Amino acid sequence: MYGKNQEGDRDNPYDFDDYLLVRDQFNYYKDDAFFQALIKHYVSKDEYEKINNDLLALSDYVSYKFRDLADAANTLDKRLKVTQIKHYDAHNHRIDRIERCKETETLEKEIFSLGLFDPNRNTAWSRFAKLFLLYQNSEFGVMCPIACTHGMVEFLQKYEDDLDPEAKKILYSVRDGKGGEYKLGAQFVSEIQGGSDVPANLVEAVYEEDEGKDGISNCWRLYGQKFFCSAIQADQAVVTAKPKNRSSSTRVAAFVVPSWLPGNKQKEIRNSYTIDRLKPKMGTSELPTAEVTYNGAVAYPIGPLEKGLANVVGIVLSISRLHIAFGMAAAALRIAREATLYTQFRTAFGVPVSSFPLMMNQINDLNEYAKRTAAGAFKVYSEYIHFDEELISGIRDLQNIDDLLERKQRFRLRELIMLQKIVVADESPAMTRMAISFFGGHGVMEDFLSLPRFIRDAFIMELWEGPRNVLLTQMHRDMQRVRDWYPPEEFIKDLLEGAESDVLNSLSNKYTKIIDHDSLLKVDEETLQICRDWQDVSNAIFREYQRIALKEMEYTEKPLKFSSLLRKFKKRENI
Repeated sequence: MYGKNQEGDRDNPYDFDDYLLVRDQFNYYKDDAFFQALIKHYVSKDEYEKINNDLLALSDYVSYKFRDLADAANTLDKRLKVTQIKHYDAHNHRIDRIERCKETETLEKEIFSLGLFDPNRNTAWSRFAKLFLLYQNSEFGVMCPIACTHGMVEFLQKYEDDLDPEAKKILYSVRDGKGGEYKLGAQFVSEIQGGSDVPANLVEAVYEEDEGKDGISNCWRLYGQKFFCSAIQADQAVVTAKPKNRSSSTRVAAFVVPSWLPGNKQKEIRNSYTIDRLKPKMGTSELPTAEVTYNGAVAYPIGPLEKGLANVVGIVLSISRLHIAFGMAAAALRIAREATLYTQFRTAFGVPVSSFPLMMNQINDLNEYAKRTAAGAFKVYSEYIHFDEELISGIRDLQNIDDLLERKQRFRLRELIMLQKIVVADESPAMTRMAISFFGGHGVMEDFLSLPRFIRDAFIMELWEGPRNVLLTQMHRDMQRVRDWYPPEEFIKDLLEGAESDVLNSLSNKYTKIIDHDSLLKVDEETLQICRDWQDVSNAIFREYQRIALKEMEYTEKPLKFSSLLRKFKKRENI
């Protein structure tokens, strides 16, 4: 105990060892009663025992080895190494080799070896549970490729019977693997003139009958530039392009493009494209993001050319948005835990920091945010699993569903995915920033804790797959297109089933008023006010959804106590 009556001591004995013991010995699944309660609430009795055992085993790696590798890969000196590209070899051959630190490569290899998308190894719930566990280490250069591969698998599966034989091989390589090795997928959509404005894409797809320099004829080839290509180390990517001399509503088609043609990976001969430069990002810096120029890359169409835009947005981007939201929800559990335990360990003016009323309010807010966000993520994902992980490409396909109940359920899922993404992405940076403040000056020390990396990643997640304004505009347009068979007040009633009547009525009235406004693109005072209201109401709607999800769990709060964990982990360490 240090105080005003304490004499000076040139050999200050203070240390952080007890806190470090508790923080570093905490097992993400084994020691987290709330995470366990989520699994028990959502997973069926038939699957629970196996999934629980799988998580107990995997958590021993994720909580310690994977955590330490992720931290090591993000040190200041390593962040320079993970954004390197070698354009030429010593003999002047163009190779565009991506060079990353060993820690990230090890993580990528071990996590992809889990076969998360292999139906012979994982069910929908076991996959999701493992993903949620892995995301407690944030993105760390691997989870974006996982999300992109997930989207690629679902997209290719939808058209599996109609795929070109080479495209089928790609599907099998990312989904089923070979000899325990699973390939990485990516998605390259954005161009310099606009990220979310996919119809403005200018990359061109040309069907060429003549044999190219690579010896391939009668194939589609891509020409042009993509400006934000994350997971550039991937073995193949879903790429949007406009097919030449082919008519469609948006003129945007989707292709799967191998990074190397057969036999060329070891030779480092890329599939007629160049990696022009890597992006020096503020977050997810272990993940190489590049600018690419296609110079006749061989490409295989996925589905009808005219449905490319709807499929990419409705399937690939929707799955990425799911990952963004539940990834930040998983990270929130760790952030809240480590920050809360520190306030119980750290003392000021003779008492634990957690004893101060102002801090108590912040601790309560942080933990409430983490739990309702995690509960909401599980609830949304359960809706996705309910439909066998199959997403409808767009509103037009949705309206072709004869069963009105299913049509409404699928529409709610479509809107929930966007709503969850924007609300969680909006809250995550603010809550992470608050958690960092619990550590005082130590909170910004990169070698003291992992949260500086988490907040940098949160800023990236906020923009990934569509910023808030774009998605709010899309949701408003969606609701106006379906209101003849799904009135806005009925939509809110179904979405927030279980809410208090006064809360439900208030949100329903506000939401209906917003949807009644014919367009968010007019420039007048009324529209500006509607847009302000929509920002606030969207947050309120989804937070209520999260609270309902948390309430449905009937979870009895078991607050973490630093002193109890310290005794428990010291005993465990001795054993």
